[in-house]
Order: sequence, then C-alpha cells, then structure tokens
Amino acid sequence: MKQPSERFTVIFSAFMVFCVMVWLWGLGLFMLWPWQKGGEWLPEFPIVAVCADDSVCAVPFGELAQAKVSGKIKSLLPPAETGETAYEQITLQWKRLPNAIQLKASAWNFQTTVRYRLDNEMPVLMEYQEINGKVFLFAIAGALATTLLLYRRKLRK
Repeated sequence: MKQPSERFTVIFSAFMVFCVMVWLWGLGLFMLWPWQKGGEWLPEFPIVAVCADDSVCAVPFGELAQAKVSGKIKSLLPPAETGETAYEQITLQWKRLPNAIQLKASAWNFQTTVRYRLDNEMPVLMEYQEINGKVFLFAIAGALATTLLLYRRKLRK
C-alpha cells in the first residue's frame, strides 16, 4: 500500500502535467485558430482613429460617419506603425501592414483581430479572427486526452 505522501506526489505530478498540457494546447490553438474572410463590421467594434486634437482615439464603427461629420476625427490612418490605446474596457493594438491595417481588440475573455484597408477614408473588412472561451475549452479537452494517454501508457509498463 502506498504512503499518503507517495499518493500526493503522483497526483500532484499528474496535475502539473495536465496544467502544462493546457498551456501547450492553448498556445497551439491560439496560433492555429482560423481567419474568416470578409464579413460585416459589428456596429460597436472600435476603430482606431486620429482625433481632432491629434491624439489617438477609438470610435465604434457604427458611429464613424457621425464622428467625421461632427469633426471629432481627422483620419482613420493610425499615426504610428504600431501602437496601443484603450476603449472602455478593451485594449486596442494596431499594426500597419502593406496595404492594410491589423487591429486587435482584446479583453480578459476574448480577442478579436481584424485586418482592413481604407477605401475613401472608410474601413473595408478583409478578414477577422475571433478567439474566445471556446479555445480554452478545446485546450482543456486536448490536455485531458493527452494526459490520459500519457498515463495510460505509463500504467501499461
């Protein structure tokens, strides 16, 4: 019969292997998550812009026309190659690409990345990637299967 400390060691090491597997599966799924072509803008999705006072700001897509007319924004082309700003409780990170802009909107529970081009000072959605809690659930399932297969193999020996 195993001592309690030996049982604890086995359970703890199995749990640590499971945690590492969740991290590896999550990282792999994050990197491989598919991009969706085209689509329509969500009216509340924030777009990075240059405001009237030459600062970087974010304006929801549905309010762009009104913001232009009222003079709230000067340009939709971000002032720097890369940068970061905040909008409400969302972090916005942008990067200029050749002929496009990549904008990542993220919070604690989701990450949406869009690639768009400017056509007559209006953003045209090219592709997007949405990562949410589903990725974490898939990572847990993959990690559980991997851990069980590793320990099944170990028990056979």
